[in-house]
Parts: sequence; C-alpha cells; structure tokens
Amino acid sequence: MPYQVFARKYRPQVFEDVVAQEHVTKTLQNAVKNDRVASGYLFCGPRGTGKTTTARILAKALNCVNGPTPNPCGTCAPCIEITAGSSLDVLEIDAASNTGVDDIRTLRENVRYLPTGGKKRIYIIDEVHRLSGAAFDALLKTLEEPPPHVIFVFATTEPLKVPETILSRTQRFDFKRVSVAELAEHVRKIAQIEQITIDEPALQLLARKADGSVRDALSLLDQVAAFAGSAIMQEHVVEALGLVGRQVLFDYIDAIAAKDSRRVLDISARILEAGIDVADFVQELLEHYRVLLVLTVDKGSSEQLHFTPEEIEAYSKQADNFAVGDVVRLMKAAADLNQDLKSGLDERLVLELGGVKMAQMESTVSFRQILERLDQGSLQGPSSGSDLFGQSKKKSDTALATALRAGGTGGWPEEPPVYSKSVNLAQVAAEWDSFLGLLRQKSQMLASQVAMAELRKVADNEISLVFGPTGSASKQVIERPENLRVITAALRDHLKANVRVTFRLENAGELPVSAVGLSHNSATQAAALIEQSPRLKRLLEKVDGEIIGTRKVNSNEPTTER
Repeated sequence: MPYQVFARKYRPQVFEDVVAQEHVTKTLQNAVKNDRVASGYLFCGPRGTGKTTTARILAKALNCVNGPTPNPCGTCAPCIEITAGSSLDVLEIDAASNTGVDDIRTLRENVRYLPTGGKKRIYIIDEVHRLSGAAFDALLKTLEEPPPHVIFVFATTEPLKVPETILSRTQRFDFKRVSVAELAEHVRKIAQIEQITIDEPALQLLARKADGSVRDALSLLDQVAAFAGSAIMQEHVVEALGLVGRQVLFDYIDAIAAKDSRRVLDISARILEAGIDVADFVQELLEHYRVLLVLTVDKGSSEQLHFTPEEIEAYSKQADNFAVGDVVRLMKAAADLNQDLKSGLDERLVLELGGVKMAQMESTVSFRQILERLDQGSLQGPSSGSDLFGQSKKKSDTALATALRAGGTGGWPEEPPVYSKSVNLAQVAAEWDSFLGLLRQKSQMLASQVAMAELRKVADNEISLVFGPTGSASKQVIERPENLRVITAALRDHLKANVRVTFRLENAGELPVSAVGLSHNSATQAAALIEQSPRLKRLLEKVDGEIIGTRKVNSNEPTTER
C-alpha cells in the first residue's frame, strides 16, 4: 500500500474530530438533527482549518444510510464513497479552474438530476471567490431556489471577494485560526499514534510555524519525521525546515541592544553564509520583537506566548533592555526591512543597512520626560552640556557660555558634563571590560574589587552589582564615599550617561538548591550545578576553570575571608 501523508491519513471523518471549530460543527450537527439544513453554506477562514473537510462530513451526515444523522457511521457505501472522493452525489469543484459562466451553466443543467444512491446531491465549490462576475450572476437564481435535493457548500479564504448577493443567499460560518496550544496538542496525539517521540520545545516550534493551520502542522511533522526519524528534538525542526536558530535571534538583538554595529554585521554575515533565507530571518525577527513587545508591556501576559518557562525567562531578560517605544520603533524598522527585500535590492545590502540602522537607533524619549527635565532645570541653558535629546555639546561652547555669563574673558572654567542618555544591561555589559580597564588606570585596587562583583541589573540608569556571600569586605571598601565617587565618575564618563551604582551581597536563597548534598567528584551533579547557577558558570568561563569536586558545607562550619 502506498505511503499516505499525515494530513490525509488523519483527516477528520466526523464532526467531533475537527480541531477547534466547535462553533461550526455544533451548529451543523443541530441543523441535521432538527431537520434545519439550509440550501447554501459559505465556509470562510484561513487555509488548513477544516472548511472542505467539514463540507465532506456534512455530506456524509446527510447521505449516510442511517441519516440524516449528526453522527455518520463511516462504514456504509455512501460514507465510504464520500471519504474516497468517488461519490456521484458529492461533486467537488475547483473554482480556480472552473471560473467561467459556461461552467456554471453546465452546473445549472446538472442540478435537476436526482441523487443516484444518497438522499441529497451536494456541490462543494472550493475557493469560490475565484469565480468571475458573470459566473456569480449565473449562479444567483439556482442558489436562491435550488431543487429540494441540492445543497451548495462554498469554501473560501477571501470572503471579502464574494459578492453580497451570494452572501445574502447562504449561511456564513467563519472558521477560526487554530491556537498554538490546540495545534500542539493535536500534533502530540498524532505523534503518539505514529510512535514518534517529540520534545516540548520542538512541538511548540512546529505549532507556531504552522500559523494556525492543522494541515500545515501535520505536513511539517511529516517532513521533520522523515528527517529525524522517531525521535524529534528542537534542533531537528530547525535544521529540517531551514529555520533561523533561536540563539541567532537572541545574539542579533543583544547586539542591537548593546548598539554594537560591528557585531550586527558579523551576525548578518553568518546568516548569509549559512544560506538562511533573508526574508525568513526578517519574519522570525519580527516575531521575536512581538514577544519582546508583549513582555515589555506586561510581564504577566506571558501565558499567551506559549513558551516554556525557561524560554520566557530568556525573553524577559532581553526585554528588560528596551522600553515599549524602543520595541515599537524596532518593529517598524524590521517591517521596513521586509518591504525593502521585495524591491529587488541586494539582500546583503538590505540586511546590513537595516541591522546597522536598528543598532544605531537612539532610545525613546517622551515629551513628558523632556518636560520633567526642563522643570528640574537640568536642560535649561547652555551650561547643561547636553541638548534635549541627550547629545553632549562641545566643551568649548559650554565653557564659553559660562564665561560670558560670568562676565570673564580669561581661562576656561571646568564643569562636570551632564548626560541624559539612557543605558540598558546589554550596553553596560558590552562596555564593562573596557570600563574596568579605564578604572584600573585610576585605581588598581578599586578595579580589582569591582571586578569581583557581578553585573546583575540595569534599570532607570541604576547599575546593580552583586557580590558573593563572602564579599562583604569588598563591598565595604567600594561603598566608602571617596571610592564610590571615583567609580561613579568613571562610569559616567565611559558610558556618557548619568548613571548610579548600587552594591549588595547575594542572599543564600539565591544559591541553587541542588548545591546541597552533592557527592564528591560527581560530574553529572557538577554539570547540573553549573547549569542552575549563572554566576558560577560565568566565573568558570572567566578563569577558564572546571569543577573537580564538590563538598557539602555545614552551616555551622566557620568560613574564612581572604
């Protein structure tokens, strides 16, 4: 027996099997049960949502030997013939290839013939919006007053192109796009029947890629199963479908958040060299921005994104680098990039130009913020050293204005620069090593103490540094007023931003739970510890070290700080 693809093999045969269209199937079942079947139906909705399938099930419900019945048996001769597509009483017509008025005239001649074996003669016209205007006109009278044994079912993905005269003569049912959760559950059931093991990230990725279409979801599962076999992981889905790896998107947007144009160009080159379609990358980029927009507006809306908790955490961390206005403008830039790709320009040029434009985009400043700064006097007059948009003025201009106000003509007075630029975690992290090098020139001791802290958070230009549980001595040294002034001044000069610095000790509750009770020299448990402790992972990467053993520490055991 020839191989049958999943989309045909698991095509619904009864109303209950249609995925996520209960508002349609329930109405049709009640209509059949109560003998209220109309003479014309219009099924509208996106591709792969079950329009033609539901029309076939309705035909079986009407022509089943036990019918009309809302639950066709599927085993009688009419049901078997309708399922196989060989029934003489159910005619499926492709409107795309039968668009003319002559085709409709032939149909009008044929409707007068009685059914050969069933009770009703059903005409299913797919993509009905493709009919010509004259063909629609020729159909009007027959559609309004058909013979009692004839029922018309029209299916279309573009109901706006169907004339109002047709809409008024039919009952319209709108098939909705299937949600990611419902698609994932359906694909999981099919995979279990086919004895295919598929992990949750791969399942969610397939469901999102299907874009609300059940048929597309099963076709994608079929394709990935042919590539990966009976065990499917997320990387198999990415490789088999030629998708953009999620890490590439995270790296790309991290570079944009850090305003690192060089890194954006490097990632763009990797995308092109890997043979990834640029249009696909831009679509994935827009979807990534959509996730960031949802989380930036409200972190509590994460349940509508259908990601695992680990994925939500990664997206949330990246969303902290942007304001809502920033994400909106970045989405607009990516949408413009998508349009530029259709203009016929070189893909490399368009991708690199769009990436650098997004990386150089300034943070959003609202008029309210500008007015607040004006009210505070921080932006009044030339002595502020910056304009309304955070751009530093030349020192000579500022100093000259100050001298003129003072009535002096000699020497240039020294004024500390004032900045209004906003920074995020990605920008500070990108400049952190170079800042430590600058601080080292001012004070080797302070630089070594600051290097022991972990850059944890940046919010409202406040940089939060966290020391380990044994770092209280370093924290006390740094928080001395004279030392804190040096560190803050160096940070402001290096980042060109009016930042503040706070320090705290890491609480015991922030340490990974798995750190308790690990056995000595256990490689598996050590790997788990590293995975659950980002701080330990970064420390190992910084010193290029490895864990050679673990030991349980008694809470009463004294510790020594060095």
